[in-house]
Amino acid sequence: EMELFPFVGDEKASFKTPGAVGYERYLEHIETNLQGDTPLAFGLHPNAEIGFRTQQSEALFQTLQDLQPAEAGDDESGMS
Repeated sequence: EMELFPFVGDEKASFKTPGAVGYERYLEHIETNLQGDTPLAFGLHPNAEIGFRTQQSEALFQTLQDLQPAEAGDDESGMS
């Protein structure tokens, strides 16, 4: 086995290669041992994901806000 995250000192973020096995076993190993993308896999600080998710959320809410209809009327009923 070889550690694929050698630059990570934290034992929680570890991804070791399996021994010489078939294709199906490689897929199974990836699906069971690599549950989600971690910034550590890319050599980033764990807090890098916080900034990324914050930017995604801001972009989503800006898009939702842009999709809201603009108020066109000045009368009290809100209809033009």
